[in-house]
Amino acid sequence: MTDSLLNIVLDAHLCNGCGGCVELCPELFRMDEAGAKAELLALRAPLSPALAEAIKMCARQCISTEGGKP
Repeated sequence: MTDSLLNIVLDAHLCNGCGGCVELCPELFRMDEAGAKAELLALRAPLSPALAEAIKMCARQCISTEGGKP
């Protein structure tokens, strides 16, 4: 894990609501009130192994970071 913080970007329009990101990173993601789309809990975070896995496993590729590569 790196100490530098990255901007986390979530394109909720592309999200299919699978919930994988919430399972992998509950400190960064949650499901919206309808349970249909993911929402960000934090706009910046270090690139943890769990966040890298959430980005990699996102079926719709709607999670990304700015300021570094996962």
